[in-house]
Amino acid sequence: MKIHISGTPKPVDEGDFQYGNIESSYRANTQYFTRDGQPFFPISGEVHYSRLPAERWRETLLKMRACGVNIAATYVFWNHHEKKDRQFNFDGNLDIAAFLRLCQALSMPCVLRIGPWCHGEALYGGLPPRIQRMPGKRTDDECYLTQVRLFWQALYRQVRPFLDGKTIIGLQLENEYTGSTEHLRTLRRLAEQIGFRVPFFTMTAWPSGKPDREFLPMFGGYPDAPWSGGKKALKPNGRFAISPVKTEEEIGSDLLRRAKGSPSDVFDQTPYAFCEIGPGNQVTQHRRPRIGEKDGYGVGFAKLASGANWLGYYMFCGGANPIGRLLQESRLTGYPNNYPILDYDFQAPVSRWGEIRPHGHRLRLLHLFLTSFDPEFPKKQVYFPSCGNAAPTDVSHPQCSVRATADGSGYLFLSAFERGLEYPDFPSFSVDFTLSGKTVSLPPVDVKSGAQFFFPFHLRLGSVLFDYILAQPIAKRTEGNKTVCYFAACEGVAPKCAVGGRENLLSFGHSGNEFGDVVIVLLTMAQAKTFYLLGGQVYFSDTGIYESNGTIVREHQTELPLSLFSLRRIKPRRLPLNYFLYSRERRAYYELRLPENILQSHRDIVLEFTFDGLNLQVFSGKTLINDFFNIDRRFVLHLRDWRAYWQKDPVLILRTAPLTRCGVSHVYHEVPIPLYSNALTLKRAYAIDVKEEAHAAIGFDDSAE
Repeated sequence: MKIHISGTPKPVDEGDFQYGNIESSYRANTQYFTRDGQPFFPISGEVHYSRLPAERWRETLLKMRACGVNIAATYVFWNHHEKKDRQFNFDGNLDIAAFLRLCQALSMPCVLRIGPWCHGEALYGGLPPRIQRMPGKRTDDECYLTQVRLFWQALYRQVRPFLDGKTIIGLQLENEYTGSTEHLRTLRRLAEQIGFRVPFFTMTAWPSGKPDREFLPMFGGYPDAPWSGGKKALKPNGRFAISPVKTEEEIGSDLLRRAKGSPSDVFDQTPYAFCEIGPGNQVTQHRRPRIGEKDGYGVGFAKLASGANWLGYYMFCGGANPIGRLLQESRLTGYPNNYPILDYDFQAPVSRWGEIRPHGHRLRLLHLFLTSFDPEFPKKQVYFPSCGNAAPTDVSHPQCSVRATADGSGYLFLSAFERGLEYPDFPSFSVDFTLSGKTVSLPPVDVKSGAQFFFPFHLRLGSVLFDYILAQPIAKRTEGNKTVCYFAACEGVAPKCAVGGRENLLSFGHSGNEFGDVVIVLLTMAQAKTFYLLGGQVYFSDTGIYESNGTIVREHQTELPLSLFSLRRIKPRRLPLNYFLYSRERRAYYELRLPENILQSHRDIVLEFTFDGLNLQVFSGKTLINDFFNIDRRFVLHLRDWRAYWQKDPVLILRTAPLTRCGVSHVYHEVPIPLYSNALTLKRAYAIDVKEEAHAAIGFDDSAE
């Protein structure tokens, strides 16, 4: 099968944007972003400081950086900071100044999403109850704006030292706003009057679907839509499409009227940026999608292939709502979905506990490519086949695009993956690419069902001009007089390259393949997912690893005997918040007894359970400290975040509720869960510790598959 892609480069100019109000090294033109005058590819990861223990902020930011994220993004939830009317708290886990001080010290720029309305599955979108009751909320009503001013003034006093044009580089005002953009202009004027100065004021590009010169439009897209109604698998709807359509039709559909996808030409003269690419999903009571590696990787891959020049992920790191308050969205508060009271793990690439998941490892490869392989990538414009895909269920050919510069150097992106849709294999699939009248015939490749990959063509590395390299680039670095390039084998594709019309097979192994002053090190995908680039050095590690203060920190696990822990079923206890288990069936109660001082010599203790029930709550005394909506029959407890609780009382109480055939506890599960079961069994216990070591590259096993 062969298809044709053609196009003419579009002019790029500075545009007449008024995104910022401060002199800064960050700028935007009509296609991409720059820093210090050079192309810059922002990769932002959402992490909510108020949903994480402050003592883990630094570690979390370092793990994000190890995954290739170069900007942190966070909501500022008004109701997290205002527990009592007009009394603002910025202490402990709410100390945003301390969080930004860390960002500044780590040279991790930050985008603050300051609302006032944020959503984020938070109660009233983060508005305090007194504001929620106001008839003029989210409008230019003077009474409402007076209250917004008071909160933003308090916030400004905390963040003022970081409005330096390089720490806080963006402010998002409002979120998913359905009214006139004039209200956003009012909010911007208010923020500016208070003193906020940033390179970028941003807005979500849905539901309006219209660009605005005063606000950088930022898009979104998720692998599933657990907020939608119904309890069946969703139909394929182009969630992983390589497409010129930018506004996803489903995002925000729980609260917004259905938006129509906007074609590329509507935003033709604005850089294509994202704030909410979903590498995961939060589960709702009625829908439990399980996000696998390709699900969590695939949306970001598709958006990059579709021309994105800012990848922004929501959430990149999971978290939990503050203990002791009901701050979650629920039907009791007038919203269409029920969420856990505390758990906001989001199946994110970095879990709420700090574990890097498989899609986090895959995304790291994509990010390293953008930041350390091709610094000119933002200049590469996107071109699509004229045939397109007729419908979300069209599997007649792979999804594809080319991103290339005017001289014909670029990358071919190919995908045969869509969640809930089975593509066939496409043997010997090839593309002819014509740019400004010059045609290049790209080599045929076998595209396997479910595959997602890209490869370069007409690419100069060192002093060598490659016709093509049939492998996916990861990173490059200089070693002496050699340019060493790391590539991963593409699924189902024989790895080879061509120089001057001569084709060469590529072999796996650490020694690499030499072409003049270029060395291509080819990795299997299993090896590639252990690849890190830290401090300019290459590391291979199948455990958590990151750089801190010039040293390498590696996590390692030590198995613990289950006999150290006692789990037994007990008689019912009188405990609060029973309603939020969302099941009318009989509860089960378990007592988990922990050894004294279990964390004295370990960084963390992890307990893994098999769990066949619907939902679960964990109590210390009568305080709810954790909850869980079952996704895959695997419940995990990390103990370090609750040290203050179990040091006072080493006994935790777990209350569970079962799945049923009907009613509130009849839900959609992708991993089947037994009916009417409360079974909970401790299966594994291990300690997590860390070891610091000097910079020294860690090798990999050449025989790894």
